[in-house]
Amino acid sequence: MEYNIIELLKKRRSIRKYLDRPVEEEKVEKLMEAATAAPSAGNSQPWEFIVIENEGVITKLVDDTMSTFNKSWMSKGVPVLIAVCAKPVTVAKKYGDRGRNLYVIQDTAAAIENILISATAMGLGTCWIGAFDEVKASEIMDLGADLRVYGFVTLGYADGEGKKPRQRSLSDVVRYIK
Repeated sequence: MEYNIIELLKKRRSIRKYLDRPVEEEKVEKLMEAATAAPSAGNSQPWEFIVIENEGVITKLVDDTMSTFNKSWMSKGVPVLIAVCAKPVTVAKKYGDRGRNLYVIQDTAAAIENILISATAMGLGTCWIGAFDEVKASEIMDLGADLRVYGFVTLGYADGEGKKPRQRSLSDVVRYIK
């Protein structure tokens, strides 16, 4: 079986406007399966995902924790907000400070990318959010001290195509050593 993953990757966009349409529970479940299929350091799987569909909680997270940089679009109806969290101590047990300060970030980033690509394949839109106040977000979601939030993903049916991001040419970013 051949997959055209490159075309799917090129199709993905950061979506900042969503239709007023709920995302089916089965699709959210599949996205969580995709997230947990991501690689992690030593197969530590340090992540936890919080799927937020409560409009009041989403609004509070957006208003109280998100960066003032262009957050107004999030206040206009994000059907689902996924908090991508992890326990750094899980990775630190095997890899020490490098696990706590780097690998856990790589692990959660891989899980987020799986969500973004899988959502695109399902006809859903997403946007990866990294600019937020972690302490306030943790308080709102009532996370324990051992669980950190590393990112958020907005999720819903896109209202429009989204803007194609500018991409640097391969010659600017790839170097071969033979």
